[in-house]
Amino acid sequence: MSQPSSWPLPAGSSRVVLPLELTSYLATHPLSRHFYPLAYGHYLSAAEHHVERTQHTDHLLIFCHRGRGHYRVQTADSWQYGSLSSGQLLLLPAGFAHAYYADAQEPWSIYWAHFSGSAATKSMDLLGLAPPQFSLALQNWRSLLPSVTDLLNLQHQRWQKQRAVQAATLLQNLYAQLPGLTETTHTAKDFDLLALERFMQDNSHRDLDLADLAAVVGLSRYHFAKKFKTVTGTSPMRYFNELKIKLACQQLDTSTDTVRAIAQSLGFDDPYYFSRLFKKVMGLAPSDYRDSHRQF
Repeated sequence: MSQPSSWPLPAGSSRVVLPLELTSYLATHPLSRHFYPLAYGHYLSAAEHHVERTQHTDHLLIFCHRGRGHYRVQTADSWQYGSLSSGQLLLLPAGFAHAYYADAQEPWSIYWAHFSGSAATKSMDLLGLAPPQFSLALQNWRSLLPSVTDLLNLQHQRWQKQRAVQAATLLQNLYAQLPGLTETTHTAKDFDLLALERFMQDNSHRDLDLADLAAVVGLSRYHFAKKFKTVTGTSPMRYFNELKIKLACQQLDTSTDTVRAIAQSLGFDDPYYFSRLFKKVMGLAPSDYRDSHRQF
């Protein structure tokens, strides 16, 4: 695998490198062997981020959601140069020497993934790319954020074979959606979903309602709910509650707090309602979830 950068991670950024044992398992598992992650992460305001490789043994996907970055790729004829700004994606296939770096004035924020598999060599074809074209723009890319969040949240759980297969499945699903986002479509004026999600994270202990969330982005409840569903494919309150359940899973995995205490820490005064919501989202009760994870 091409080694991910060793850029120092600031708060809010993440980098996941799957152990060799797990990537070897993914390379043979029937659900993952055609397309699976080797490493992935999220870099926020990546000032001085710079990578240069003369040999590239896997495939690398970089998506810029804020700021700017620059790249060069060596083809058979010459070096190809380009820039990446918000909403643009860069795909660097195996075998191409390359370099990429954050803009000095507006350093990029990026999601990225190194991946491999029997179908990975066709990854450029699936996006309609071919040298010397290595980048493209995505429309309505914020609809991918719930799945991206699910993938990033796996890092907070103990890595094991089933988690690795789940990560591969999530990455496959994300990649499968990309071709549909490269077409120009009419979309509602969007808002900063990343900032709103950060607000939700920071206020996960509160019992917020639709009016609270709409006020954050300065829209009426009706227009906010309509535009939110256009961007994400789900309702604001469902999105917020599912985020809380993900945080509850992390606490159940890593603490000995009671279910009641975890519910209260996430703004649920009624532990029975919390348990019903948890079971609806996760398919089992909080206590059963904790017991099942302790078996591994």
